[in-house]
Amino acid sequence: MYLYSAVMKAMDVNLRNETVRWQEKLFKRSVRRKLRLTHLKELLGTTSNQNCLEITSGDGVISSQLRESGGTWRTLAVSDCAAASVDYFIEGNTGVLNGIAIDVPEHTFDVVVIVDALEYIRDDHGLIKECHRVLKPDGRLVLTAARRPLLFSLSAVFRALFRLSWKARGLERAGYSPQEFFDVLKDGFDVPDTGTYTTGSIEIPGIIFESCANKLAGRPYSMPPPNAGNEEFYIYTRLYSIATFIYPLMWVALKINAAVQFLPGNNIIAKTKRRVWRLRKQPVLIDGRSIAEAAINTKIGTAAPF
Repeated sequence: MYLYSAVMKAMDVNLRNETVRWQEKLFKRSVRRKLRLTHLKELLGTTSNQNCLEITSGDGVISSQLRESGGTWRTLAVSDCAAASVDYFIEGNTGVLNGIAIDVPEHTFDVVVIVDALEYIRDDHGLIKECHRVLKPDGRLVLTAARRPLLFSLSAVFRALFRLSWKARGLERAGYSPQEFFDVLKDGFDVPDTGTYTTGSIEIPGIIFESCANKLAGRPYSMPPPNAGNEEFYIYTRLYSIATFIYPLMWVALKINAAVQFLPGNNIIAKTKRRVWRLRKQPVLIDGRSIAEAAINTKIGTAAPF
């Protein structure tokens, strides 16, 4: 009985290692995911000797790569499925976010990283306030989120066509405009460093591949099931062949993306610094317009419309 148990345990370890190996190979063929990780690492900097919290939507490869910057890490996922996926890649059990509550004392973490998880949370402002609570007074928050697309943008059209819209994926919102993103953060954080990445040149072919890969895998392809087996490895082999075939196209798309940085990106990333929590209400004019709205329709230095 003991020998059988030991053999089964060894088989489980081998299956998990093989799953991780294939997921890492697929990650190397994903331009969008690699860009996300590159931007996160640039803003995160070194985390040696720091206590870090990651809140993730389930990309375990990114979770493991973030740990290469050093420090002590804890990960919370937005769902049980996301947590089971991340468990393949990191040591220790991944926690599941319970609403917006983070079950640790205040001022526990030096840094909190939210990776594409904010769109899953109904009370996003409440989660940001909870992150503020668990951060140390000089702590920082780094986060990525989808930029809310214009109604008839090509990215939005392709997401609808390939069943990757925010509703189809079970999200609470389509994303954020830059102003909405700032509004969620402004009460407790200074936001000196905000940017966007992945223009339509990368996003559209990426959407097409993601849709096909998810359909072949029967689930989000980057999130392995709790008990991956030979069937998954057959799928991963096919996915890797497809990804390798289209990678030259994605490389060209990456070069185009770098050349058209003046266009708005499809994803938002920000590095913020914690400060005292204080509600910051936007000033409103007598006629009900915000200052930003008034500035759009008013010449600077005058009170007259165009």
